[in-house]
Amino acid sequence: MNLQRIIRSLHITALSLLMVASSAVLWAGATPAQAVTGAGPVADGTYGFVAKVNVGETHSCTGALVSPQWVITATSCFASPGQSVTSGAPKTATTVTVGRTDLSGSGGRVLPVEWIHPHSDRDVVLVKLALRAVGITPALVGSTVPAAGDALQVVGYGRTAGQWAPNRVHAAPIVAGAVAAGSFGWTGANGSDVSACQGDAGAPVLRTSGDRTELVGLSSGAGQGGCLGAAGDGARGGDAARLDDLASWIRTVAIEPTTSFAQYGGSVTGIGGYDLKDNRDQAVAFDYDHSGKLDHLLLYRPGSQIVFIVKRRTDGTYAPVFSSTTGIGGYDLKDNRDRIIAFDYKGSGKLDHLLLYRPGGHTAWILEHGAGNTFKAVFNSSAGIGEYDLQGAEDQIIAYDYQHSGKLDHLLLYRPGTGMARILRHNGNATFTTVFATADGGIGGYNLKDVKDRIIAFDYTGSGKPDHLVLYRPGGQTAWVLEHGAGSTFRAVFNSSAGIGGYDLKSTADQIIAYDYEHTGRLDHLLLYRPGGKTAWILRHGAGNSFAAVFHSSTGIGGYDLELAKDRIIAFDLTSTGGQSHLFAYRPGDQIAYFAGRALPPVRVVPVTVTPVIGPDSIVERFAYPAHFPHEYAGTSGQTDWGTEKAEEKNFELISGNGGIIWVSCSSSPENGVGVLKVFPGLLNGDTEVGEPHLGVTAVCFKVLGSGGWVKLRIPNVFEVQGDSRSPGAGHDVDATVVNVETGTERTKRVERDESEQFGRTDVTCDESDPDYPENCRETLLELRVVG
Repeated sequence: MNLQRIIRSLHITALSLLMVASSAVLWAGATPAQAVTGAGPVADGTYGFVAKVNVGETHSCTGALVSPQWVITATSCFASPGQSVTSGAPKTATTVTVGRTDLSGSGGRVLPVEWIHPHSDRDVVLVKLALRAVGITPALVGSTVPAAGDALQVVGYGRTAGQWAPNRVHAAPIVAGAVAAGSFGWTGANGSDVSACQGDAGAPVLRTSGDRTELVGLSSGAGQGGCLGAAGDGARGGDAARLDDLASWIRTVAIEPTTSFAQYGGSVTGIGGYDLKDNRDQAVAFDYDHSGKLDHLLLYRPGSQIVFIVKRRTDGTYAPVFSSTTGIGGYDLKDNRDRIIAFDYKGSGKLDHLLLYRPGGHTAWILEHGAGNTFKAVFNSSAGIGEYDLQGAEDQIIAYDYQHSGKLDHLLLYRPGTGMARILRHNGNATFTTVFATADGGIGGYNLKDVKDRIIAFDYTGSGKPDHLVLYRPGGQTAWVLEHGAGSTFRAVFNSSAGIGGYDLKSTADQIIAYDYEHTGRLDHLLLYRPGGKTAWILRHGAGNSFAAVFHSSTGIGGYDLELAKDRIIAFDLTSTGGQSHLFAYRPGDQIAYFAGRALPPVRVVPVTVTPVIGPDSIVERFAYPAHFPHEYAGTSGQTDWGTEKAEEKNFELISGNGGIIWVSCSSSPENGVGVLKVFPGLLNGDTEVGEPHLGVTAVCFKVLGSGGWVKLRIPNVFEVQGDSRSPGAGHDVDATVVNVETGTERTKRVERDESEQFGRTDVTCDESDPDYPENCRETLLELRVVG
């Protein structure tokens, strides 16, 4: 930064701090607001079926869970005026938050949407979630139409009178008005001042009788009287689409899987070009694309150097994205003992690295997938890994969630038959630290003294974290489940010498894997199978330490017979939805590949295309920056509203956002060590100053209200953006995106909470002859976005 800019920045900062110290300032969102205008916040855990629907960064609505994998909301949420909506994958990536009364909390589920199906003549659409939201009680759809005067409730996440994007769902008592063929009106109960607002499209309208609550309608339009950003003083109340006569339609579309299994593909010639002709062949589910989904299969042949990675195509066939006859990433795969597992090396929550190791050979490598189909070693050793020597031919390694973080970012290494076990933490570089070790004492009371002993990671509590260990002894009827406690301690939460959940574990061929039976994204069920014995069971952990079978068969699973001892099964993300809810069964040496999963009833849904009528009463949140957002500051005449229209007078533009970052006065007081983001623009050819010159401040300031906040704007001639931290550890890192006015090139720069970053310069000439061109050109700020 040049001297002139340093002096100017220090002057502005000092002046701002002086104003903060001398005046108490309110900012929008600092006081509680009433969402669905005139409503009140509901208690935590109430109306858990209410859903927040975000269609990218273009539209937002409310909805209701009507079955574990289906949400009902407004069709108009998926279109702009004149656009059509068609059954199928949404045109814009969509996410649904459900079971979370307070959006800033961590309860419930946040899930992507994989399919939508609109109703043919009503503003209603069914939305299929990528995973099932098991554990959240769906809404019960009522079967009788509300009558005029009936007492009802409206529940939504929409705007309030003074809050753009409330975090908490709100509810208000209302009464039904006139009823039409597909809709009904409503007004506030007892004449109260209640209205639906933007963001309330699809908001459930409920009828309660005793302890029974029914979903009878979805909010579809309103005059938006009293709502933030609404022009004028519109009518109160709202309109709702009827649901009482749609129960059959909902049941037909929102189908649930059966308890039986079906085939989802298969081959007797290998898969994706990999022939599966050798008895040594192995398969691993792998996150090749760094997507967080285990939707690729890595197939390899130890001792032969052959390795393939294959991906399912849209037509259901498989094709290689990587193939080699010389190993992978420098690891030669020349030894029959070689093994490969997927591992979360970076602690990102993604199993997108490969750990290759050679039991008895002291060798361990970790590979990272890079550009194209390249791999590089980020760790390699011929002396074991993290003090574990890998000198035993029986050595096994698994990825494990030791810290209850939901990440398989630790390694458990063990030597069955000896009692040896060690757990390693990756240090963020190419080193590992031991967090648990025993030379011969086993783990958590399980002695590991039998060479048949095996260990897998398992989500015992259904928390979404594979942070428990299942230890079992095929042929010995022994099964334990261990929980990691304080420090490096483990304790048994289940132990048995008579099998588990009715499965006897009497065969030395028995295998156990963790499996996502409910399609929730959680490995919270156990699949036990007996290759050569045709036996397959799936167990669910129930009350206390009990297990119960949800599936059992003595004829294989999903049509796969399990007749040979060499049969193997792994859990796999067949549909790329984020859950390992399908099974890949294969028979090394016989070329057989087979996919199975829970069966669905026959599809009876006819695709529909509709064009929603979107008028001025639409209550879809479209993220436009509210035209009358209160912006308060302490001026010479006290607190004054400074609406968004004043931004244009100050030579900048507020375009859109999600309410998580709002424009405020630069004199807004810090709260809990968090101040405001300050944007410092220069003058434009002698034009009107930007900022708050009446206060002596030539800056534009913003307050972060939400962790996922973003705002799109145009502030010209920006030369500095300053973080909002006012005490150590407080504040928010943000990404600032600017465009170079000379070249049209956009760039994004991270502004750390306690730092400031420089942008286009105003004290030099923007000239191609300058060695700093085009970095010295003026830049316009386009976006601020909270990181993390």
